[in-house]
Amino acid sequence: MKREISVMGIQVGITEDKHDNLRRALALIDEGFERYKKIDVICLPELYYSNPTKENRSSIGEVLDSEFFHEFSKCAKTHRVNIITGSYPLIKGDRLLNTCLCIDREGNLIGDYSKTHLFDAFSSKESDTVDAGDEIGIFDFDFGKVGIAICYELRFPDYLRTLALKGIDVLFVPSAFYTPRHDQWDILVQSAALDNLLYVVALNQHNDHFFGRSCMADPCGLIVSRVSDQEGIMYGILDMDYQEKVREQVPTYQNRRPELYDIK
Repeated sequence: MKREISVMGIQVGITEDKHDNLRRALALIDEGFERYKKIDVICLPELYYSNPTKENRSSIGEVLDSEFFHEFSKCAKTHRVNIITGSYPLIKGDRLLNTCLCIDREGNLIGDYSKTHLFDAFSSKESDTVDAGDEIGIFDFDFGKVGIAICYELRFPDYLRTLALKGIDVLFVPSAFYTPRHDQWDILVQSAALDNLLYVVALNQHNDHFFGRSCMADPCGLIVSRVSDQEGIMYGILDMDYQEKVREQVPTYQNRRPELYDIK
């Protein structure tokens, strides 16, 4: 039997009303289920719910037992779908983290990933607003093993290759990629797919500051699905048999010479 994973991406952008941001995201999920009856997993962007800044850092954080998790847990159970929530500012102890939740079809929390490579670049300093996570993002869903990288982490091939070498089936990338770097976005997503012979599903915010263009790239680095420049829904089928075929044709994993590499 052909092994396929059906994926829906939700492209939504942040406003000042976090409750409305969540409402719009959930409404798009409901709309997606009216169009597509079989969906294995949903992914959303980075920080579309609320955005930490130096000014609001002390007040914006959410504990796990709050609206964000409970609404997505209910949604997952209602639609019998796995959800990669995209990220939001989560409080863990005395730390504020840029965290993505993974929820199964029963609404249970599988685990969470906190962004490990913070966006201290292009005159921005994310480390002033959140703390960096300390663990890589790999999670086992009922359809396969997933790796998670958040936005800026597309620029870290060592991290992406580490996820790939640990046997992930699909890389998901919740993002808030700023205008005007459209060309870099496409190149980074396609390179991650081609370099690792892996399906990559990348969700970007869309509003006045973020250009959207969420996309899925196949193991040959080709864009196979995309959202236009507006809030909306992306859908695609990931053919795992094809991914295996590509890896057999281009056996770069087997041809590696790790004894020669100095990656420190």
